[in-house]
Amino acid sequence: MADPDIPEPGPVIDLPGYGAPKEKQLAGHLTVNEACGDNLFFWFFESQTDPATDPLILWLNGGPGSSSFLGLFAENGPYKIQDDLTLKDNPWSWNRRASYLMIDQPAGTGLSFVAKKNEKACWVKTEPQATRQLYDGLQLFFDRWPRYRELEFYVFGESFAGRYIPMLATAILEGNAAGAPKINLSGIGIGDGWVDPVLQEATYADYAYAHGLIDLPQKQEADALYQACETAIRQTEPITSKEADKICNRIEEYITRVSGGANVYDVRITGNYAFPLIADYLNQESVRDALHVSSKVGPWTDSSSTIGDILERGEQNSSAYLFPRLFETMQVLIYNGLYDMDCNFMGTDAWLEALDWREGETFKQTPRTPWFIGHNWAGHSRNAGFLTQVLVNGAGHLVPMDQPEAAYVMLETWLNGKAFQGRLEERQAAE
Repeated sequence: MADPDIPEPGPVIDLPGYGAPKEKQLAGHLTVNEACGDNLFFWFFESQTDPATDPLILWLNGGPGSSSFLGLFAENGPYKIQDDLTLKDNPWSWNRRASYLMIDQPAGTGLSFVAKKNEKACWVKTEPQATRQLYDGLQLFFDRWPRYRELEFYVFGESFAGRYIPMLATAILEGNAAGAPKINLSGIGIGDGWVDPVLQEATYADYAYAHGLIDLPQKQEADALYQACETAIRQTEPITSKEADKICNRIEEYITRVSGGANVYDVRITGNYAFPLIADYLNQESVRDALHVSSKVGPWTDSSSTIGDILERGEQNSSAYLFPRLFETMQVLIYNGLYDMDCNFMGTDAWLEALDWREGETFKQTPRTPWFIGHNWAGHSRNAGFLTQVLVNGAGHLVPMDQPEAAYVMLETWLNGKAFQGRLEERQAAE
């Protein structure tokens, strides 16, 4: 029996602060557990170019417990929120090239909710449970709007999505093989992903020293903190408590303190990210009505401490073992902003180098080459088999926020199967 306090998901007709959308939009809740009232919130935007044939991208922010509205409004969605809470078109929205679906997950994150929130059994306890919830939510979306099931489907996200995405991709492959309604998974993209912590955290001291955040004696202290971190991870395998995470967090806490407050997600700045306009916009009753948000949902916050507390107990586990199958099955894009320390490119290099897969040796021997947008250096890339790695100049942890044009060009280049543009002098000679 339908819950009267949960509106039916459906079209978005009029957006406060904007008006009628330019493209077809859908929004609302997907009930993934009726007994508990676990509901995932989604917002879908058709492609602005050719919605009948353009691919569909699912966007996930990380955390764990971070709302995907961060990506939608601060990074690569169709709108930017202005100081007066009106919406302005984002010229580099990813739905210029693909239909765009964001989901707040797991239930309890963002505008997703757990109706029986006082019953512990109704909250996901593990990442596999969260993966199942998300998979079920996708199936419900495609069942309700089957025309989108036929599109090429890509999963993109950043940070802790380096764990969410390979788990979801694996679940989709297994579901397809088992005869579940097919999801046409064609590829995945992970930005500044948290994948193999023991390898990634080993790079913090070198990265901080190379960027002038710490001196040599401080680097030795950071290295010692890493040794304690590595020991904690090795001794608590499989990790089921937060103790190793607390020990490992001391590395970045130390670097932040002695550097004068460097933001570990963008070492060019101090202090923390803040997105107050997103909360101000989404907490308006008129906006919630337009998006078919249930009255059971409390005020929007950028992250759920409850979900974070639950899922961070496995934060020092590795998801790297899932990638070889994906590298050999579908197109994979791995990208990093050069100024992110937390999930820095050196750590990404380390976990990619450690994997054994069919084109692994070729990938290791493939040099990075510069890529340009016009005459501006955008970063570097390399490719082998189905795997493409991209480094983005001038960006921190949130690449589409810091370099929106470069992020869009990266997406379009990759989706079109084109090579990233090479050395400037070679291109000038060709011109």
